[in-house]
Amino acid sequence: MNWYILFALSAKLQKLLKILNNKKELYAFIPLIEYYRRDIKGYALKPLFPSYIFIKTKLNQTQFDILLASMKEDKDGLIKQLKYKDVAALSQEEINMFEGLLDSFGVLKMSQAYLIHHKAKIIEGPLQDFENEIIKIDKHNQLAYLNLKFMDRHIQAGLNITSKI
Repeated sequence: MNWYILFALSAKLQKLLKILNNKKELYAFIPLIEYYRRDIKGYALKPLFPSYIFIKTKLNQTQFDILLASMKEDKDGLIKQLKYKDVAALSQEEINMFEGLLDSFGVLKMSQAYLIHHKAKIIEGPLQDFENEIIKIDKHNQLAYLNLKFMDRHIQAGLNITSKI
């Protein structure tokens, strides 16, 4: 399975997402992060990478490029396909990282943890396999900053710190 990323206008994201998902060979989604909102004292979802659509497909790079080119006016709002030196598919390492972090709906769920010697001990959630990648914890906003970079930025994940069990 190959993963590709498209950058699109925010106002056209949902329409483009629907059109892409009508193609039988594509599964398109916007990765979301579950985070704590202090104003509502509860959890909400927001895009992990605003304005980006992730696509999973068995199509190789050439087949995917041809499919995109054939969409013509259906790709209204598409700005560009992200590419690394003419290859748009994510590396297997990046795919493995996202498969470990995101659930089957493309959501990076909150993890639960407690602190031991100022380090988070993950007891539940997607960060269990990424515990050693946590470089900063923001208890106030219930966020963990991971030593995993994607698109030149550190990935954030929701982290609820509780007292030790």
